Amino acid sequence: MAILKDGINGPFSGKVGSIVGYQLNGQTVIRGLPKVVRRKPTALTLLNRARMKAVSEFLKPLKQVIDFGYRNIAPQGSRVGTFQAAQSHTFRNAIDYGEDNVPYINPEKVLVFRGDLMKPPLLAVTREENNIHIQWDTVQYKYKRGILLVMAYAIENGQIWFDEGGAKISEGCFTWDLGEAASSVRYPHLHIYVGFYDVVCNELSDSVYGGCV
Repeated sequence: MAILKDGINGPFSGKVGSIVGYQLNGQTVIRGLPKVVRRKPTALTLLNRARMKAVSEFLKPLKQVIDFGYRNIAPQGSRVGTFQAAQSHTFRNAIDYGEDNVPYINPEKVLVFRGDLMKPPLLAVTREENNIHIQWDTVQYKYKRGILLVMAYAIENGQIWFDEGGAKISEGCFTWDLGEAASSVRYPHLHIYVGFYDVVCNELSDSVYGGCV
């Protein structure tokens, strides 16, 4: 059953026969239900399913960060949402293959923020107990206005930490205290992503992978 939102001529939400209507970024979208295919899937079909599963499982814990980091890639009113944009980019750029051609996401190739600002010229990312130390080159980076964005991702646990505005670009360094909850005993491997954000112009840089610490 579908619901007419503004009378007979307005958009609808729900299912009518084989058509589904829903709201995406302020627009009404309709799509057909997937057809049931009963024949045995091909090897390529199974591989594509495994690739999509790997992408979705990697990105699922990052949804709130992606909503922020892809805000200018899929702005309000676009026909593609932020998560779908991140899925598409990750699918095309960040899949590698392990034993028996099993696909997995290479965290070095993932972008959690995207934009036109110059990327952080990282010098070092290190970890000491619960603190992440980040340094970047302020001489090379001429654009001084803006703040640092940093995300830590414990992939095996699906746990993330995100800091927005921990330091100004002009400072060149930041020590991020994650607290006892992020102890190296509990989370021995944290993948670090760093980006810049200009609050005034609402512009972001692409994220830079800072390594696994």
